[in-house]
Amino acid sequence: MGELFSMQGRYKRSTYFWTLLLINIIVYIASFILGLVVGASGGDQATASALSLLISIPASIISAFQVVKRLHDLNRPGTHFWMMLIPLYNIYLGLILLFQRGTIGPNNYGPDPIGEPAGLGYSR
Repeated sequence: MGELFSMQGRYKRSTYFWTLLLINIIVYIASFILGLVVGASGGDQATASALSLLISIPASIISAFQVVKRLHDLNRPGTHFWMMLIPLYNIYLGLILLFQRGTIGPNNYGPDPIGEPAGLGYSR
């Protein structure tokens, strides 16, 4: 659980994908339930939207931490996260984060999260 709130270390592709998927599912389910509860209690749409926003902000921060760890796996600094704000480039960077293999072996941000297979001759 503590890994969710840290920008230290590296994330392999599968961990990154499943973590972000789980965060998004939790946010959608919580927002849906809030909408049902507010609607059933006779509340207005603005209240439901405000409560969904209160859920989305921490989820976005936690997701940003995951992106930074994935960037570390690619041996890129966490400041490259801000490039996700550039239209069209954010799509390219998102695909890189999902599909490009991280640095083999240790890099500036820690050891390889996959580990090095013995005897395959990877150089450091």
